[in-house]
Amino acid sequence: MEFQKIKDILLSVLFTKRCRFCESITDIRKEVCEKCKNEIFTIDGDICLKCGCKKSDCTCKGKAGYYMSVCAPYYYDGALKKAIGLLKFHNNKNMAETLAKDMAKTFQERYGELDFDICTFVPAHKKELKKRGYNQAQLIAKSLSKEIGVPFFEILEKNFETAPQHSLNQSMRSGNLLGAIGLKENTQTDITGKRILICDDVKTTGATLDECAKTLLINGAAEVRCITACIANNKK
Repeated sequence: MEFQKIKDILLSVLFTKRCRFCESITDIRKEVCEKCKNEIFTIDGDICLKCGCKKSDCTCKGKAGYYMSVCAPYYYDGALKKAIGLLKFHNNKNMAETLAKDMAKTFQERYGELDFDICTFVPAHKKELKKRGYNQAQLIAKSLSKEIGVPFFEILEKNFETAPQHSLNQSMRSGNLLGAIGLKENTQTDITGKRILICDDVKTTGATLDECAKTLLINGAAEVRCITACIANNKK
């Protein structure tokens, strides 16, 4: 048997390496398994900052919202859909750090020349928090704030339960969130005149991010931009 094959066998016995997106056991020398490698859809090149998609995939036609821009490293599909599922539904909190590292690279590429005062996140209602035990957007924002050096603050809260956004059509999503997002009670964080970064796991239509941005601007923020781990490609 060749020396390299013996070495590979010994490495696989002594060390277990798992794919950073699906957690399956993979080659010790690789971070991503072959299946996931073929199912990663990155958002690179020229993008529409209003919807975050590649310009070739943009369907928003630059439609203005309350937030100035949004970006993400990946489309919500394939390997990243699995990764988000592990984070949201299978208690894999370490996935937040994995996604935050990739988001930090996108942050530097898209927002690197901007100075942000605050890094925050899309809030979850207390019933959802009780059911899941954590807010995945909060975990991502905490990890990302460390990666990019922007202070993390818990600013927003969700005042009442709403129907899951994914269960509604596009025209119903904005109305579903009307008045649902407010400033966190007894917050000591002054947001007046601040440039704020909002984090979330997935952007679909952007209605949730827009409602968060509206609340921050009404309460004195100067500018709001967004970053997510993934963006749904609505052109597909």
